[in-house]
Amino acid sequence: MEMIRVGLIGFGNWSQEAYAPVLKELHDVKVVAVAARSDETHVLARKTLGEEIAVTTDYEKLLESDDVEAVMIALPNALHDEALLATAESKKHVFFEPPVASDIKTAERILDALETSDGVVQADFELRCLPMLEAIRAQICGGKLGAARMAKIRLWCNWGYKGGPWIDEVQGENFFQWLGHWYLDVLDVIFGEPATQATVLGGHASNGTLMDYGWALLEYPDRSFGQFEFNLTLPQDTIIELVVACECGEISADLKTGKWKWRGETGGWREEHSPASEPVYGFEEMRESISEFFNAIRTGRLPRANLDVVRRVQHAVQLCVAAPSR
Repeated sequence: MEMIRVGLIGFGNWSQEAYAPVLKELHDVKVVAVAARSDETHVLARKTLGEEIAVTTDYEKLLESDDVEAVMIALPNALHDEALLATAESKKHVFFEPPVASDIKTAERILDALETSDGVVQADFELRCLPMLEAIRAQICGGKLGAARMAKIRLWCNWGYKGGPWIDEVQGENFFQWLGHWYLDVLDVIFGEPATQATVLGGHASNGTLMDYGWALLEYPDRSFGQFEFNLTLPQDTIIELVVACECGEISADLKTGKWKWRGETGGWREEHSPASEPVYGFEEMRESISEFFNAIRTGRLPRANLDVVRRVQHAVQLCVAAPSR
């Protein structure tokens, strides 16, 4: 099988902890280049991925290289728009972290440019790649429970307890632009249609201007409703839970463990277990997300986190950003 040659744009903590371990496992994928800011990071990249890789401070040079077929981008949010636009113009396969851009007009311009790409375009909506969510979606679509009427994704964690380590970086950023994409994407898995409006209620506990606890309520077609409940200021470990109320049944799921249960009209709970693969890198489903990108390159199959999905989630984020918060 021919090797897929990859270039990494950015080699910070996320690339090091979530990308690199998975890439080193894949025998048909080879990292051939890294673009990063400092000589120290270049040394670390070569130590991690191989002394033979090309390193540069200019990602434009990486994009110009004929030796690079696919690009994975993990940069600070403020740099996403320029890097994605340049990658779209390069026509290479691209795997990227949300957000696309900080404002809707720029995001639409970049998404339109990516639409013209000859390659695979996939956002790293890693929660979407959970085997559990695939099984839950199949259960809903199978008709036993009827259509989803209400769904809530709940994120409780200690990421901002007494002020997160990233607090200085996020002042002036909107919470939903910064962290909302992945969890609003879970609601998109359930409803599969663009949200029509949003209401936000939230507060600021210990992370300056960043909203760090609250709710976003989104309305979807046919009077279906989704809720994103978040609290970054708890001392306990991370909880990510999903509940779905359907026309004639319900689902309750723990996204961290892969354990979920459902019941229909008979009322008896049926327990299921659809875990992500081990070991875990970054989030439980990073291996599934990254592997899907390269499988899409090889097969031509559309990835689950494709541009249509990105547009819907971006739209949901913008509705939350624009909603008056109380």
